[in-house]
Amino acid sequence: MTQEDRSRWNERYQSGDAPVEAKPNRWLLAHAQIIDEVARMRHRCGETPVALDLACGAGGTVLWFAQRGWRAVGVDVSDVALALAQEAAERLGVAERVEFIHADLDIWRPPADSFDCITCFYFLDRRLWPWLRAAVRPGGVLAMQTFHRGALKIRPNANPDYLLEEGELAQLITTWGWKLLATTDAASAQITEAILAQRPETES
Repeated sequence: MTQEDRSRWNERYQSGDAPVEAKPNRWLLAHAQIIDEVARMRHRCGETPVALDLACGAGGTVLWFAQRGWRAVGVDVSDVALALAQEAAERLGVAERVEFIHADLDIWRPPADSFDCITCFYFLDRRLWPWLRAAVRPGGVLAMQTFHRGALKIRPNANPDYLLEEGELAQLITTWGWKLLATTDAASAQITEAILAQRPETES
């Protein structure tokens, strides 16, 4: 991302064009029971579960994790969005459980075997995928959702480079050898694809 990208997103948050209210992703909420089971698994080991949200914006997903007892990290290019997220964390009393990183996701990479859940919603950079695979701990989960090419029917000017091929995420998880816990129905009228996948405890 360039300085122009940073400025553009900052302007969107300042103008209200981007969502400034911190709300978690609906796909994540729909599968909260699975996320809670991952947390219980980590608690049984005497550890606090750790989550990472990429392109976290105003921090809705990060705050959702923190309110459920997780330690949570959010990364975004917009310092304006992260300031909103930090204010919300302090207001909700979870500031000690969150970390917000102002970084360019063209450059920043997550450390390996560090997170029990990684989320990435409405941000697509395929170069990150190998890093996400490595950053999820064994037994941890990855949740992703973004637009696929079906969105061109209603957004014909969208850049296809930032759209998934239909079924691309599910195919990716299959090639990794991970367990696909949930996915959107490709036959539905949705214009997004979403997955929730679990890294095996042991890998061959």
